[in-house]
Amino acid sequence: MNIPGAQQGQRTADAGLTPRLAVVFVTSSASVTTYTMTVDERSLKLTTDGSNALSVVLPPVAEAGGMLYFFYLVGDSVVDVTITDKGDDADYDDITMNTANDAFVLFSDGIHWFAMNGGAIT
Repeated sequence: MNIPGAQQGQRTADAGLTPRLAVVFVTSSASVTTYTMTVDERSLKLTTDGSNALSVVLPPVAEAGGMLYFFYLVGDSVVDVTITDKGDDADYDDITMNTANDAFVLFSDGIHWFAMNGGAIT
């Protein structure tokens, strides 16, 4: 049976599909207070240096249509990590993370962002 698309052992890029990045690690610092995601960055593991808040900007909602994005905060943070959009979803409310193991999933339908899950992972 021939199935179109990637064959066993074939790289995603070779099959003409957009490769997705694995886990991206982001830590705030004096020089990194804002991190802008690309549409291919699907899973972020976040930390702060304890002094500098971190703002993570989502990819454009239209480009992210049909995608899930995963966020996880490692350790307690005395400063906030805030997930913001690019201003292209009028109904989006920023999400703030500041407790160890805060985690959530966002879904884009191409028009709006939806929080699929939120809370602490225990």
